[in-house]
Amino acid sequence: MKRALALLLVLVILSSMASPAMANTEVTRTHVKLILREKSRTSTIVEVNNVLISLKSNKNLTKANLEIKDLKTGRTYIFEYRVSENNGKYTIEVYSKGRLVNKYESKYNPLDSNVTKKLLSENSKNIANIGMLSYSYWWDGVKFVKGYGVKYSHPDYAYYQIEPWETVYIDGNQLIHYHISDAASQVIAQLAPAAAGAAIGAYVGGVVGAVAGAVLGVILSGATSYVLLDEKGSIWFWYAKKWGWTVIPVPPYIQYLPMYFRIAAYTLWDALGIGNP
Repeated sequence: MKRALALLLVLVILSSMASPAMANTEVTRTHVKLILREKSRTSTIVEVNNVLISLKSNKNLTKANLEIKDLKTGRTYIFEYRVSENNGKYTIEVYSKGRLVNKYESKYNPLDSNVTKKLLSENSKNIANIGMLSYSYWWDGVKFVKGYGVKYSHPDYAYYQIEPWETVYIDGNQLIHYHISDAASQVIAQLAPAAAGAAIGAYVGGVVGAVAGAVLGVILSGATSYVLLDEKGSIWFWYAKKWGWTVIPVPPYIQYLPMYFRIAAYTLWDALGIGNP
């Protein structure tokens, strides 16, 4: 009897040691209004809650204006894109108020919506069974899964009973772990890279988040951007509960934003110093 009680006590102690990792996690189902108002080769207009994102290009997809507008306050940010092509490589210049703020090269044209659709949609496979070579672990007080059949590390669908068609977020220790529904993710996958990043950012912090998310337009035009969609065809992103003045590579350069911002496999900034999942 004493041995049995001792064993029971050990099990109670072990379970109490394991429980703190799960104590801070809470899954919240939510709804975000995402409306694709216009979609053509040269014009894209999408509304995310109260943020209106408009991308207007010329017929050759060499020039475009990206306008991000707060429908409540009228506050508007405008970026101008200039794209040139030479031997299959594209040079992209981004201007704000007539000033060059970014210049980079890519294999793809960030004004072409077919780029995002090809890189994101066609490379995303809906895998029903993750398989034995995957494994789970805890990060930021949230149970993650990675390995075989997992496009990139993200919270465990099965553990949290999350369906791909739901929009949910998990309250971690320092971060909000956000899952965009597969339907909304597929709408984003139709957008040109320059607009897709802004749409994702709008989920985080309205017009300010959309401006910060425009950074993703640079990444999206890279060859590895297909990993934005996970194996279920959805997009995950993470942002810090704590906000502060953060340096970002787009105007106004220093902005009051979440101190951590990660989309899929890309950490855009980490002022918390917590690293990657």
